[in-house]
This record gives sequence, C-alpha cells and structure tokens, in this order.
Amino acid sequence: MTRIDLVDVLRSTVSAMYGDLVTRRTGQAVRGGVEALLRANGEDDVAILDFGTVRLLDMSCADEIIGKLLLSQGPARHVMLVGVHAAHEDALLPVLERHRLAVAAQDRSGTLKILGILPESAHRIFQALADAGPADPGQVAERLSVSPEEVRTALDLLCKQGVVLERDGHYQALRCA
Repeated sequence: MTRIDLVDVLRSTVSAMYGDLVTRRTGQAVRGGVEALLRANGEDDVAILDFGTVRLLDMSCADEIIGKLLLSQGPARHVMLVGVHAAHEDALLPVLERHRLAVAAQDRSGTLKILGILPESAHRIFQALADAGPADPGQVAERLSVSPEEVRTALDLLCKQGVVLERDGHYQALRCA
C-alpha cells in the first residue's frame, strides 16, 4: 500500500508555498508527481491519496489528478482517497460522473463510502462490506436479504471500478490499513 500526501506532492512539483489544488496546470503537475511515486513503488496494488491537508480543490484540478489518474491506472491499481471533506466531494463528484468512475473515499471522521455513480445496490453492498468486513457473495446476500445474483452483479461492478478487492472468493471494501 502506497500512501501519498497530495500537498507534499504539490509542494515538490509546483511550489513550496501552495496548499491548494486549483487549476488544470497544477493538477497535471501533481498527477505527474503521483504517477512517479506510484512507478517507484511498483508492486503496490493500492494507492492511498491523502487529502487531509488539502484546503481547496477545484474541478479542473480534480479532473487532472483523480479523473485522469483513475483512467490511466485501470484495474492494475486501486486508488482510495482519505481525508476528504464535503468541499472536496463537490469538485470530485462531477468529474467521477463525467468519466463514469467510482472511487472509495474515507472522510475525516473515518466514514468509508463510494464517490461516483453506481447503482444503489452497489452502494449498499459496498457499505455492508465496509461495515462488517470481508465476506463471500452468499454471506453478503444473507446479510442484506437480497438475491445472490444481485450481489454477484454488484460485486463484479465494484471490482471493475476498483473499490472492492477479491481474494480467494471473499470480497472486501477498499480501506486504509
């Protein structure tokens, strides 16, 4: 697992005086720095992007950093956002919706959720895994009193979006260790 503080990347790629993620050019520089760190950490399949010290995030910067990063990484790497607050979500949600992406996010209080457009069943199944821990599809179906087919369909989508990990037939919500 690779944890990356976005303000540290901002300060090393743009200016030591900045603390805000605004403008497309800033987003391009920060994404480049993040991608360099991910390449340097090679085998890690989970990247934690820490927004905890980010004051401002605008939509163009969110698109450059998160939208394009998720599109370029594909299923090879899972990306999770931590330290996200409501103003960050306001910039992130339109980007995720436009690109038809989803990402696991943990807010400053520790609440885990999905940002992006997914069916309600996928959100419920993700939340069940986040709340109760890893489970196989049958266990999830039993917990939520839904059909195993609905669970399998949602789990497939959640895995494709990179917000759920599958290991040995058990699924778990992406989370910080």
